[in-house]
Amino acid sequence: MGKIVFVIGSPGAGKSSIISAVKKKYSVVTVGDFMEKAGRAKRLIKHRDEIRYLTPNQQKVLQADAFRQIGKLPGEVVLDTHATVEQHGRFYPGMADQMLRYMKNIVGVVYVDAPVADILKRRKVDKSRKREIEPEWLVERQRDMNFAIASYYSTHINIPLYLIVNKDGALKQAQKQFIKSLKDAFGE
Repeated sequence: MGKIVFVIGSPGAGKSSIISAVKKKYSVVTVGDFMEKAGRAKRLIKHRDEIRYLTPNQQKVLQADAFRQIGKLPGEVVLDTHATVEQHGRFYPGMADQMLRYMKNIVGVVYVDAPVADILKRRKVDKSRKREIEPEWLVERQRDMNFAIASYYSTHINIPLYLIVNKDGALKQAQKQFIKSLKDAFGE
């Protein structure tokens, strides 16, 4: 069993862009990939963005399977996931307490943030995903909830929390800070 660092943040904050800097050094996995594969196999979804519209119980089953598999991965693992999943105005945790039992090897959590204006702009131009364009106030609340959950994970598991701010035009700087955070969390 390896070591895991969670990377969470609001959709559009730039998690994927930041994580791309470490794909050659670390094993990078996405909870959504595991959930999508299981959801397709069970014929619950046709594409990834349908996961958040499954019932809470269906999501929990897919999550448990995903976290069970991820918790057994060897080496240093960077885990790209969501702190919350919005569903019709409700927010569910991306990893509830019961999922932590599968993840005994978490050594850090990285919260990727960006100014609301940057997040909204990125969501509008991202053609790779089916994203809703939410109002500014809702994106701000998502950021608040996501950071609160990142803080909770840090406190509950007793692991460090790293904050990366990914402003437009400053990706390289954010990636350098991310690499430094991973080295610290993995004890390198």
